[in-house]
Amino acid sequence: MFFRKAATTLVTLFGLAFLIPALVGAPSSAAAPVAVRTIYYDASQAQEFRAAVDEGAEAWNKAVPTIVLKPATGSQATVRVYADDGWPRAIPAGFGRGTVYMGRQAVNDGFYPPRIAAHELGHILGLPDNRNGRCDYLMSGHSSPTSCKSTTPHATEAEQVRRNAGGGVLAVDTRQAAYADCFVF
Repeated sequence: MFFRKAATTLVTLFGLAFLIPALVGAPSSAAAPVAVRTIYYDASQAQEFRAAVDEGAEAWNKAVPTIVLKPATGSQATVRVYADDGWPRAIPAGFGRGTVYMGRQAVNDGFYPPRIAAHELGHILGLPDNRNGRCDYLMSGHSSPTSCKSTTPHATEAEQVRRNAGGGVLAVDTRQAAYADCFVF
């Protein structure tokens, strides 16, 4: 009650109506705008894995609505995807930037290509390997059985990517806004 009276007095004295919600804890009627980060990938050199890369990207798009992984047109790609005969790997160069190699060795060993793609894209989104052997964790990688076909990130993995992307809420403080694009892994 004290705060409500104080707020009313401030409004009366200084015309500071914008302070009332902050002082009395009234809920804001408008939700904070959500920032969506678009990350462009080029899978034109992924050869037979191109569709798997698209499926892996779509898994992240469904799990983390504040990011959108889209195929690149022209030179806008910040992620390049290649096919080779080695083991799959990612070389991150900051959040949403880097190189993915879709290695045929894992496919030859029986691993599911869309899961491989989603896992490697997870590294590009700032996630480390989590060799817990569980199929419900995308970042468990090759520690999960070859029978695992899930491309869906675990809720904790999706939440970490959301935080890595800058939280998904437009920052009011310009210092926070500057940090949203400065994650380096």
